[in-house]
Amino acid sequence: METFIVQVIAQPGHDAEVTRFYEGQADLMTETDGFISRKLYRARTGEMAAAVKKVYTEEELAQHAEPPHEDPGTMFIVVENWESVDHRIAFGKKNGKRNMELIPHLLPEHSHEFYDDFSD
Repeated sequence: METFIVQVIAQPGHDAEVTRFYEGQADLMTETDGFISRKLYRARTGEMAAAVKKVYTEEELAQHAEPPHEDPGTMFIVVENWESVDHRIAFGKKNGKRNMELIPHLLPEHSHEFYDDFSD
């Protein structure tokens, strides 16, 4: 089994479009030779920072101050399992034009690669 992981960041205000894109791939994937499974993750942007601010004092937060920053957008992580690298590449080649629907909604930072699981 091969694990393929995609990380993209939706532009602020575009997370619904990115969600729809990935949800819309479900039927294509399940009908594709070599596809095993997929999990979709969407960050709850800002929830961690809000939770930390509830339990730390202003003094504690000041010791680890972060510089101000703009809305970071919404991170999406897609974890796919395939029978082989070749099966995933064939899926991408066959359906690559669909990505043109996704690209206008993303920030330029992204990654996609095959990974080895080295956990116990």
